[in-house]
Amino acid sequence: MKTDVVVVGAGPAECAAAYDLASRGVHVLLLDRTEFPRKKVCAGGLTVKARRALPYSIEPVVQRTVRSLAVSCRLRRQRVLPGKDPICYMVDRPAFDLFCLQQTITAGAVFKVVERIDSIVESRGGVRMITDRGSICCRYLIGADGVHSRVRLLTGRFEAIRFGFGVEGIVAGLPGNDPGMGFDFDRVGGGYGWAFSKKDHINVGLYTLRSQTLIRHQDLADYVFRRLGGATPGQVSGYRLGIGGWRYRPGQGRVLLAGDAAGLVDPLLGEGLYHAIVSGRKAARAVVDAMDTGCDACRSYETALTPIRRELLFAMITAAVFYRLPDLGFALLTSPAARIPLMGGFARGMPLLALVLNAYRFWLGRI
Repeated sequence: MKTDVVVVGAGPAECAAAYDLASRGVHVLLLDRTEFPRKKVCAGGLTVKARRALPYSIEPVVQRTVRSLAVSCRLRRQRVLPGKDPICYMVDRPAFDLFCLQQTITAGAVFKVVERIDSIVESRGGVRMITDRGSICCRYLIGADGVHSRVRLLTGRFEAIRFGFGVEGIVAGLPGNDPGMGFDFDRVGGGYGWAFSKKDHINVGLYTLRSQTLIRHQDLADYVFRRLGGATPGQVSGYRLGIGGWRYRPGQGRVLLAGDAAGLVDPLLGEGLYHAIVSGRKAARAVVDAMDTGCDACRSYETALTPIRRELLFAMITAAVFYRLPDLGFALLTSPAARIPLMGGFARGMPLLALVLNAYRFWLGRI
């Protein structure tokens, strides 16, 4: 089978890349290991910046719009940071992923289930993949197949990736102390607990950026018991997150990595959708430019990723300081000096670095 571009993975980031390619008339094949809808472990909080990064509206799958943020440090000193405008949109990931795939297929992409990729051979003229469904040849390959990326493994690109870890579960129903959207910092070392309310359930979890920190199912059960007054989580799952993308360099050639596969998860909050979507679309643009002009797609992509790498490095430095001194970090976070630009920046879809650099404008009322 031959096509112009193969995108491995069919999540929101991969679909955004394939959508842009198909909309430009490029023949694109979208691969995933499973049919959709599929189970996807994810808190399901879509930030304003992530929603704006998508090339289509997701209004049909938004279950709840959040305007305020509840925070605590070790479940003590709980504070609510109020806001007037939306800061996050709650979605059910299986339904959200299926919706994104449907938009992409409508744009002209072809979706195919491939359970296993055995080899990837890159040459000057293209890329050849051997899969359980046969051979696939393409001019360019975008690997956005998650933290355990088969494309990354088989091509040997970005061996410096690091891993965060999360455990999440579901609490059925919405109790009287419905948290809306809450973060409980330092509940685990180098991370936090979360509680995100959806239409008929609460997604709960624990996250750490430290790969050596052990989070057990019992740790989640204990957190939920305290956070939600005796509730018990079900459907508990653990998963890794790809971190360290400020070190990712695409190099040269015809294989590009995006999202978790390139370690583009924000280490401070473990949020991966925004950078995954943006990197997927930037990869698509680099491929289109290469097909139009003959330039090296990887080199163009590396230049386009510079702002993302800068943001991730700043987030890593911030996370290292915040989680080493959580009491001081929490006091600063909940102070008016930080709260006003924080909530305003979230509502405007600003990345953390841009938010910090423009904080004075919020204080002066210029934003």
